[in-house]
Amino acid sequence: MGQKASGIERFFAPSLNKIEDELRSIHAEINTVKTRMGEFDNRIIKLEEEYKHFTIKMDKTDNGMTTESKVLFDSVSEMEKQNRNEIDVLKRTIDVTQRRLVTLEAKMKELGQ
Repeated sequence: MGQKASGIERFFAPSLNKIEDELRSIHAEINTVKTRMGEFDNRIIKLEEEYKHFTIKMDKTDNGMTTESKVLFDSVSEMEKQNRNEIDVLKRTIDVTQRRLVTLEAKMKELGQ
């Protein structure tokens, strides 16, 4: 037969389970955010490559830009700004999540003593 849990262990067991669940949830959030950041980073790299290609093409064809080219250029620039903003939001989310993780791990250690 197994050992019986002391009264204090039975009292803290639900709290420890909740904290462990929260830790798993936080780790999952961090992994999701890191994946999304990688996707956004890849998009930005692709946009930067397209921008360079477009700029080189424009330099070769004409010194001036047509209205359509200006719209395309502005569109690419705006997409890049939006992606960078999303990456900044994701970085802040990771920072907050990691702080929560540290706090919860400290609480688990405290409860485990």
